Order: sequence, then structure tokens, then C-alpha cells
Amino acid sequence: MHPLVRALVPLVKGLSVALGPDCEVVLHDVSDPAHSIVAIENGAISGRKVGDPLTDYGLFSLKTAAASEVDYISNFLARTKDGRRMRCNTLFLRDEGKRIVGYLCLNYDMTRAEVARGLLESLTAIASPVYSEHFPEGEPSGGEDLLRRNLELIRELLGKPLHLLKSAERREAVRRLEEKGFFLLKGSVEAFAQEAGVSVFTVYRYLRETRNRNGTEPEQPESPPDRSERKAKKGE
Repeated sequence: MHPLVRALVPLVKGLSVALGPDCEVVLHDVSDPAHSIVAIENGAISGRKVGDPLTDYGLFSLKTAAASEVDYISNFLARTKDGRRMRCNTLFLRDEGKRIVGYLCLNYDMTRAEVARGLLESLTAIASPVYSEHFPEGEPSGGEDLLRRNLELIRELLGKPLHLLKSAERREAVRRLEEKGFFLLKGSVEAFAQEAGVSVFTVYRYLRETRNRNGTEPEQPESPPDRSERKAKKGE
């Protein structure tokens, strides 16, 4: 766990006491997106617990915030899986190099406030949202499920199995997955390489090409392939 994130763990409990039972307080360490939640209070609101992963929205906002260098996203609406509205605020925790290392999220369940709207109008007033997104349907899934779901989506978008893709199509698949934050997940490079029938080194090469075009810093989820992997089958 990053030291900056670890230092904020006690704050999660304090904020939940101060803000009440209708506010879910979540602390994420993004070094392991598949198990990013390191502290959570009032987790019954979303059904999450310590060790659960970032949602797809969390992966997307990680990439977006890293690119735009925003410090927070405030007053945006989301919904729980059973349809309850939440007013959400996300603070991006950055290290000295301005790299995002974690999130502190405050998700206010508006159910009781909306019932008492006449008396509690100030609690239900929503400013113009920066983003308006829904949490993914169903329970948040683990890392392997995130890998599988994203690979299924790419197969559907491209209309064929990954091992039948031509070189240009594989590069397009890598570009789309990179935009979704897929390659932040542990094991993502190996999973794509296996599906596409190419070497791990080839996938890293596609990633470098994509990131060079986008002007982004390489953020490999694991160590670069060693020399033995460079001798593996090099599919285009």
C-alpha cells in the first residue's frame, strides 16, 4: 500500500462518523486495481468490502484524471445496483510526481434525504455535475472477471475472435483496451497475448506504440518481459 494511502486509513472511520450512516466512505489504492479497496465504511450502501476492485468507472476516471491532472470530481450522480441515487465526490490522491496513487470517495445515499426533501432541500441540491455515470450492474467483480469481460467486449466490437485478428486489428484492440484502463490490471498483457495467439513481447510493443501516439507515460501492470520472452513467437 502506498504510504500516502496508508496514512489516510484512520480518516475513513472518522469521516463516516461525522457524515453519518448514509455516506459511504471508500479509500482505494490503485497499485492493484483488482483489489483496490483498502478501507471502507458504510459499505452496505453499494455492497462492497475491503479487497474489492475498482469499478469500470473507476478505471476510466483513473485514466481520465491522470491525463487532465484534475484533483477531484465533485457532485456527480451515480446509482446503486438496486436503483438508489447517490451524490458522489472523488478526491484523487497524488504523490510528489503528480501520479495518482489512490482515491478517497464519499458516496451519499440520497434515499432518506429525498423522502424529507421539503425539510432537507439543502442536502439534495446538486451542482452541475462534472460526470454523470452509473455504477456497473451487479456485484463488483474480481480481477479475472474484469479481464474476461473486457476481452469479451473487444471480441464483440471487432466481430471476431482475437486469434483471427490481423496485425492492424490487434493494434486497434490494444488501443481500445488501453483507453478503458484494461492494461492497468495484473495479468492483462498475458491474458490478451493468450487470446490473440501472440507473444507477450508483441503486446508490450503494441502498448508502447499506442502510448507513444497518445503521449502518455508507460504504466505497465507488471515488469517488462525478460529476454527469454523476446525469443518467444513474435506474431504481428
